[in-house]
Amino acid sequence: MAQSKKSPSPELATDEVVALDRELLPVSELLLRVEQLRINARSRSEADSVSRVIADVVQLPLWEERVRGLPNTLARSALFTSANRSMERENFKREKIASLRGVEILYTGEELRVDDGDVFLQITHLARQLPLGEIVEFSGYGLLKELGWTTSKGSYERLRDSINRLSSTTILITVDGPNGPGEKGFGGSLIRKFEWDHNANRGTSQRWRIWLEPEIVALFGRDAYTKIDWAQRLQLPPLAKWLHQFYFTHANPIGYKVETIKNLCGSRIAVLAKYRYKLREALELLIKVGFLLSYEIDARTDVLNVVRAPRRIPQPVQGS
Repeated sequence: MAQSKKSPSPELATDEVVALDRELLPVSELLLRVEQLRINARSRSEADSVSRVIADVVQLPLWEERVRGLPNTLARSALFTSANRSMERENFKREKIASLRGVEILYTGEELRVDDGDVFLQITHLARQLPLGEIVEFSGYGLLKELGWTTSKGSYERLRDSINRLSSTTILITVDGPNGPGEKGFGGSLIRKFEWDHNANRGTSQRWRIWLEPEIVALFGRDAYTKIDWAQRLQLPPLAKWLHQFYFTHANPIGYKVETIKNLCGSRIAVLAKYRYKLREALELLIKVGFLLSYEIDARTDVLNVVRAPRRIPQPVQGS
């Protein structure tokens, strides 16, 4: 059920509301505008109205159906680790997550992995068609099919566990800007809350309702997120999937030490030589699916360099 829309407070200038509605603002400008709207509200009730206005007018970017949008800060970090599903998940309390320089991520919650990343990608893919603050509704069966999972009882339980992990989290992200460190940031959960029909039979009748934090739009500002080829991603096992999202954020990838890549993907393989072997296997898979043309690990420096294949351009449908 969609939330009812109320008229903005008289304290809000019409041109401010229209400006928010017109286009997705850069992250820093969006956060400043939101804060100014809150300051202009005279009372708590008016502040609540401001929140409703923001939820009504701000929306995720409308990327194409064949891709999924993932914020670069998440794609280039160990938030969604490449650890094997058979390994027990760790629990973190304000743990600093490995990320590239210029970004700091503090995480509290159960360890998230790339399959949780798949669930988050698909939910935000559905949410992009709605104003943030509207409830995202879908069937369990439909989401499992989009994820490429089976529709067994175990998969429904796996989906519920994943959504629960995404909601039982606290993530604090700070990003350096041209004016200094920690200039922009986001704090909250990837999913605010959720409901599902526990009594529904397994299948299309099982319904889910998801609420996202409206401020999550700060992660999807201009040039702050990457559109990932969904069909390619679904073909890949955990490490290859993480490398796929990481290098998708680099139009012209630079070299990284193997140890740096190991830390960024959250691998728990203790011996670097063993990880290097697994890394080569994953890179070969990325060549096989057409994402990479080649790769090389320098024997002297242990720096990994990859060459991306040209981006695929969708062909027009015949007769259109």
